[in-house]
Amino acid sequence: MDKTGISMTDTPRSGRSSEATREKLTRAAAELIAELGWGRVTTRAVAERAGVPHGAVSYHFRGKQELLIESCLAAFAQAVPFEEYAAKATLDDVVGLIGSEIDHGLHRDAVLGRLMFEAIREAERDEGLRERMGAMVTEYRKVLVAVVRAEQERGAISATISAEGVATLVTAIGDGLFLHALLDPDLDVSEALGTLRVLLATR
Repeated sequence: MDKTGISMTDTPRSGRSSEATREKLTRAAAELIAELGWGRVTTRAVAERAGVPHGAVSYHFRGKQELLIESCLAAFAQAVPFEEYAAKATLDDVVGLIGSEIDHGLHRDAVLGRLMFEAIREAERDEGLRERMGAMVTEYRKVLVAVVRAEQERGAISATISAEGVATLVTAIGDGLFLHALLDPDLDVSEALGTLRVLLATR
């Protein structure tokens, strides 16, 4: 064990044990961001919540900001797995996934909504976080563009409208509905998504 309190065999390259420690830290950091707010989180509190030595933070991350950024991005990626999103064949499938993820974020994962708020606020100040969140959204949007084009080829959506525009609109509606539902628990998200389906099918 070195002076950081970490076993010398538990390094970022040591495999399963190291990955488990990293995951504990990112999960704990995400919870604390949601509970306390970005600026009030400390690395010591994260390590304590994760149940690992404080030195584990500096062993796996280059400071608090990197830890918090990685924690947010990991949480968002887990909330909407890219592979699951990419497997959707139709816009109706995508809209259904948006509805299920909103329901999950509202009723089964209270951390996610608050984490999104905090990350968006921090992204206004941190260019690196803004760029990485933007890149993540762009990758999801590219998948959606391909889905829209396939729908246009099948005649399910008008070929005269922009596939990129539809993809951007659907992505923004999903994010916006989630934020609105967090602020207004009585909001009927299913009704809004049903309306979106009708609008998308209008030719």
